Amino acid sequence: MYSHSYRELIKKFSVSQEDVDFFAKMPFVRSYVEESSAYQPVPFVTRYDKGDSSDRFFNKTINSDDTVPRVLALMRKDYSLTISSTGNEDLEQSQVPEEPHFVVCYQLGSGVNGYVNTAHGGVLAALLDETLGLCAETYRAFVSSEPEHLLTAKLEVSYHSPVPTPGIIVIKAWVKRKEGRKWFLEAHILDQEGTLKATAKSLYVRLQSPL
Repeated sequence: MYSHSYRELIKKFSVSQEDVDFFAKMPFVRSYVEESSAYQPVPFVTRYDKGDSSDRFFNKTINSDDTVPRVLALMRKDYSLTISSTGNEDLEQSQVPEEPHFVVCYQLGSGVNGYVNTAHGGVLAALLDETLGLCAETYRAFVSSEPEHLLTAKLEVSYHSPVPTPGIIVIKAWVKRKEGRKWFLEAHILDQEGTLKATAKSLYVRLQSPL
């Protein structure tokens, strides 16, 4: 567990303007970063050193020029949906906004390769898991206001086509529904042409409040 809450971490770290400018040049990202956008850049908190042993995979192992040199996370400025903090509530498909709750842009280098010039499926699964986790934490902290963190209980990934490297991908994530302490989310990986490369469904479980 972190020594700071997710809200505190969002405020503590700053978004790299270089990363914003880099991704803003790309047409398929521009709509998310312009002033009229429904989104705002936020720190991808697991990329930052917090002075402990947490998040080493994201803030060290794949934080290099030839692995994942740039990341830009975006959260919705406001939410039209809320999740009840008690009881069970399904978010019907017709209620879920077409636009995602959380968006992350990743620049991928050859250091994440499995096959030649192709991102390793395990790395893509890790990026999906992290994006889904941050989506859940952002929604929990800014919409549902539930006090306890969420942990991955299940991740199911379907790969549709290879992800070439070097290249840029966007992962879009949605909170689909909540059943008590269980949170169900989905995510899509898309390339620069908007082609669907992989999808994921995940289950996150909220920690029980201490007695």
